[in-house]
Amino acid sequence: MRLLPEAIVKAATKEIGTEEVNGTNCGPRVDQYKAATVLPPHESWPWCAAFVCWCVWQAMQATGIKETATFKRPTTASAWNLENWSLKQDDTTLTKRSPGLDIMAGDIVIFTFSHVGIATGAPDENGMVPTIEGNTDVAGSREGGGVMNKRRKLSLIKTRIRFTV
Repeated sequence: MRLLPEAIVKAATKEIGTEEVNGTNCGPRVDQYKAATVLPPHESWPWCAAFVCWCVWQAMQATGIKETATFKRPTTASAWNLENWSLKQDDTTLTKRSPGLDIMAGDIVIFTFSHVGIATGAPDENGMVPTIEGNTDVAGSREGGGVMNKRRKLSLIKTRIRFTV
């Protein structure tokens, strides 16, 4: 059983509807997400990766999964740098470029347009993947201002990161 992916989806689901304040990339809850990274949380910067890092951190706390010498939680504020983070971990994470249909709930999905989210299920028959993403909007922007459920085309997924625990 993979406890961490389930807990990541649960943490993300609870945050749906959270919004930043007045398009500032800041706000009480958004700043908490940003505090999960190495950048100053009260400064204005895109926070999609921060949201993912925060969800992983919350899931680790909920499941009791600890950092080790070979596995550290992600703290990057860069969507694309999450791939580099994963490649430095032990077999707790599995990184796959151009994953095609190999997407499962709890996977981190990095998009081709420098954005990241959390898959909440497998691709459907139309090649759409359900996700929860931070700093997006109804149109699917990577600078959108809220946490939302989205459906993204498989062709937009550059890399998937899967937790094995």
